[in-house]
Amino acid sequence: MAGTSQTEALEHWLSHYGGFLHPSLRLCVNAEAGLHCRATATVDAGTRISTVPHALALSYLNALVDDACPVFKQRRPDFQGVENIGFFYLMVQHHYSTTSFWKPYLETLPKPQDFATPLWFDDPEDLAWLEGTDVLHTMLGRKEVYEQYYYAGVNILAQAGIDTGPFTWDLFRWAVTIFTSRSFSSRAITPQGSKYWTTHKTNSEGRRQTVLLDLSTAPSEDLDFPVLFPVQDAPNHRYDAHVDWFFDPGRFSITVEDSVQAGDEVFNNYGSKGNDELLLGYGFCIPDSPHDSIMLTLKPPPEALQAELMIVQPGLFRHEGGWNSERATFRLKQPMSTPNAKQILMSLPEALLELLLYMLRHERGLPFAFVQRPHEYILEDQDGRRYLPHIARMLVQSLAPKLAKLQSVVLAPQPRNNKQRQASIYRQGQTRILESIIMALRGFTRSLLKAPAASGPRLVTLEGLLELWSAKNSSPIAVPFIAGVVACSGTADVDQLREAGWEEDVLVLLLCYIWLHATKDQQLGTIREFGSVPGTTVKDDWVRQMLPEYVTESVLPGMRVPNEESMGDVEEPAIDTDVETAGSILELVRQAAEAQPDSLWHDSRWSEQLIVRFGKMLQYESMTMMVPKPGSQGEEEARLVVYVHGDAI
Repeated sequence: MAGTSQTEALEHWLSHYGGFLHPSLRLCVNAEAGLHCRATATVDAGTRISTVPHALALSYLNALVDDACPVFKQRRPDFQGVENIGFFYLMVQHHYSTTSFWKPYLETLPKPQDFATPLWFDDPEDLAWLEGTDVLHTMLGRKEVYEQYYYAGVNILAQAGIDTGPFTWDLFRWAVTIFTSRSFSSRAITPQGSKYWTTHKTNSEGRRQTVLLDLSTAPSEDLDFPVLFPVQDAPNHRYDAHVDWFFDPGRFSITVEDSVQAGDEVFNNYGSKGNDELLLGYGFCIPDSPHDSIMLTLKPPPEALQAELMIVQPGLFRHEGGWNSERATFRLKQPMSTPNAKQILMSLPEALLELLLYMLRHERGLPFAFVQRPHEYILEDQDGRRYLPHIARMLVQSLAPKLAKLQSVVLAPQPRNNKQRQASIYRQGQTRILESIIMALRGFTRSLLKAPAASGPRLVTLEGLLELWSAKNSSPIAVPFIAGVVACSGTADVDQLREAGWEEDVLVLLLCYIWLHATKDQQLGTIREFGSVPGTTVKDDWVRQMLPEYVTESVLPGMRVPNEESMGDVEEPAIDTDVETAGSILELVRQAAEAQPDSLWHDSRWSEQLIVRFGKMLQYESMTMMVPKPGSQGEEEARLVVYVHGDAI
């Protein structure tokens, strides 16, 4: 760790080369904060605290013009990226630090034992604290890339006749960590109004010399690189610090927007980073950070949907055309302490919501339709709100395994070192966010379990749908239906039906029966004609509202009414693999019709296609969830529920 003499030397070096550190500030070092900045007197808000000229910056650009190390310019394409050139150039400067231009800066940089980024979790006990986390997955992926970088660079140096003995894997990791924890974006030195990038080198006379590099033909990735700015990287991070960065021609300045009292530490603000970013890049985490978040990566959608997405969302694909999982990875922020479902949904990235909507529509066989404002669509649009419980379910199904994986790891009761402490803070935050989001979304779905007399969309069990249907009619409308079920199954007891595997079939039959009843006095037409057909009653409007688009627009329009003798014959062939099941269910209809000849069981509109489509409705609009057990006190049981949409219910 650097001492006072090193920090004083760095301050002197900065001043000598035209830099500026406010006279009321000093660079300090201690075990807790490392190299940091502290006020010796009050610093008013709006005060410029430091300025560093570009001549002191260190990046891969310096390597390209360093006459003492021509290998970087000569073998530039072979380093597998400009980022790697920066790593190796920093290693060279470290090895030859006594003669390096950046000697005062290098002497204040942290040592490997000071690092707590996951790249340094070599001890299995430390690594265990990352088990089940996204950070572990990301770190292993980065480590693989860094190893490729390292061996490529070492081979290049060896081929140039340079002794590679000093350039160890640990020194390379040190250089990587210095850049990830202390660098700024290349936008700090981006040329303004010129195609030339300015960098600097030490000439043969030992003086700093400005060099102009024409990078106008360089690929875009060569223009996005990390830059080290000595002294500017000294202030530590605090998420609520108010600072301004100024990128003036030839220099980089920082101004504090809050006053700093004598003796206080002066902080920078690295941005609204979650603990995963802080741990990976810097080696620390912030307990209960308001900027903490989790990552959610969606699986690639079906190829047919990808073809549509390629047109409206080309950014989700690689340049060569394949699905880019990194672009389909979304950051879900830390919600408030007691979030509700609307707050959770409003906090979701719109691009994530948009993708989920496309996936839901695609699996239902609906045509692709661009969604311009996903938040507004699912929360305010009549059609969009149909997808709310399904979006909630998809999110829970994606997040629950992440939570289970975190909770399944057995760890020591308390962390034993700083690496484990930082990983523990990260794990706790991930668990808290996952639990908050999952609880809010599950709470939303549970709120849809409503009494028959309540209004609004709801999730209903088999008996709940029967009660809802009966509540909309003054007559005992469900009696013939139940009698038909008894004729087929021998029981009307729901528990017995479930145990015998009849629940799904009976639900499909009930959905069909409800629709047939709602349209029995009309000429056959589309459900969209409800309200314009003479004889339509208000009580039947809830049936129209509950039917999904893929039922109302895909099959019911244009269905030919078969005669009694050809029950089940349809104008178009029944679809997909459910036809066989539909045929067996249609046989149940015939049995019920024989037992109830004066009921809708005998309606000529029964068909395999009708059953298939309402089977699709059950497939896409149902889910299994814990519901109150009838007749019990607080007990719950897993039941199949179906989503019945409609504001008029």
